Amino acid sequence: MTHWHHHPALATQAMPDLHPGSPYPNAANPGRVLAPHPNDLLALGKLGAVVGLCGAGAQSLRRLRDEQITGGEALFRTLRTGVAAGLATATAGLVASQFRSPLAALAATLVTGTAVMYVLASQTPDLPAPQPNAGEDA
Repeated sequence: MTHWHHHPALATQAMPDLHPGSPYPNAANPGRVLAPHPNDLLALGKLGAVVGLCGAGAQSLRRLRDEQITGGEALFRTLRTGVAAGLATATAGLVASQFRSPLAALAATLVTGTAVMYVLASQTPDLPAPQPNAGEDA
């Protein structure tokens, strides 16, 4: 019985890349780091957005229940944080994919994600505080 690795027709063929978009080098091209596939970045962005929406939604619901914000503010803050988290996650994944070391990739993920969230949070203003109606008693 001939095993695939002893077959003459396969002896000259390179091993296929079984994980396209993986940040780890493949057997056919040792030392080559592959760029992430755009679909992988989109999936990371969606995952980040879901996590961001869940966390921000929980916080907004608590603040809404305690009458610290209005329903519109809760929706705005939740959506804003979800979008920012999605962008931060996709960007962090792209940067992390450039490192071979898992520890360096983790550090790059944390630094990049934090930096993106910091920049996005500083670029998006909060809604103005609700003003009491002029006809209400003080």
